Amino acid sequence: MRVSDLDKDWQELMYLCDKEAEYVRDASHPKLLAFITRQIESLARQMGFSPTQIQTRQFRADRDGQHITRILPQ
Repeated sequence: MRVSDLDKDWQELMYLCDKEAEYVRDASHPKLLAFITRQIESLARQMGFSPTQIQTRQFRADRDGQHITRILPQ
């Protein structure tokens, strides 16, 4: 089954959030952390998440099996 753009964006967003949490926890790579933070904010805005969801990193989506069907507004 074909992977949708929404699936790809969701996977990228989740990966970036994991990396952000890792770099914050480890207090490592401050420049990379700043870049990742900007990427998360940009991608999340593009996907339609609210500023509050982006700030709190509370991203939610509906799934159908392994596929994201839609993002959930706050």
